[in-house]
Amino acid sequence: DVAGPRTVEHMVDSVLYLEAGALIDGGTSSLRVLRAAKNRFGSSEEVGVYEMSSGGRLVPVSDPSSYFLSNRIEHADSEGCAVSIVLEGIRTMAVEVQALVALSGGSGGYSGRRVVDGISNSRLLLILAVLQKRYGISFKGDVYLNVVGGFQLDKGSKSGGGSDLAVAIAAVSSLVGIPCRSDTCFVGEVGLLGEIRPVHALEKRISEAKRMGFSRIVTPTFGDKNNRYGPREVSKGGITQIMCDNVLEAINCGLVKKLPTKSTISGPKLKRRNKSSTQND
Repeated sequence: DVAGPRTVEHMVDSVLYLEAGALIDGGTSSLRVLRAAKNRFGSSEEVGVYEMSSGGRLVPVSDPSSYFLSNRIEHADSEGCAVSIVLEGIRTMAVEVQALVALSGGSGGYSGRRVVDGISNSRLLLILAVLQKRYGISFKGDVYLNVVGGFQLDKGSKSGGGSDLAVAIAAVSSLVGIPCRSDTCFVGEVGLLGEIRPVHALEKRISEAKRMGFSRIVTPTFGDKNNRYGPREVSKGGITQIMCDNVLEAINCGLVKKLPTKSTISGPKLKRRNKSSTQND
């Protein structure tokens, strides 16, 4: 009566959950993530990554970052594709976030569909709202977002927010048609004011980005923000850390060319191209 519905969990030494990611089409990913909700013999932050083989066996994935980026086209700047370094338990992983913004058939106040796989739908809506309110970047069409490999970033408490920056940059890249830089990865949580908030274990994420061959990583800034003007670059033995205060700075650092903006009272806003210039492009 005291323990309630989790009486059995109080009686055992370890409680493990083997999770499988669900795909957009209703299927199940071959990826399996083993999480510890309770562990008397070690840290409950340990996470195991496995792949379900065709014979029904669980095969350990020793290098999850290489697994998730195995089909990524290296050294090719891609539109709507950004890489984030996330933290699952105490393990860092590089995951690829893909976004597609397409014209919708709706009219009037219809803002389009929002289809996500890998992050929570509410998180995507928050990021899109920040981009629209703070920088005038409106998503009138359908937005499709996918985390490659069937990985679920909304399962871990520390992983979802750290991928916000990659989600924002991938969506904007697809919207404006400007590719993301292939040599750059992104880490940071998007705040409601458009700022980039710090994340847990930043140095560990930078080391993982360097190991995966990235030469640049865009991160939140730290230290005294009052004495800075724009992004600041710091070289860290083979990788350049680019510290940004807000999402617009990070977007301009992550795309192959800067967004066309105009100055307003509330800050810089996206400059919309007219129909003739869009057709000429």
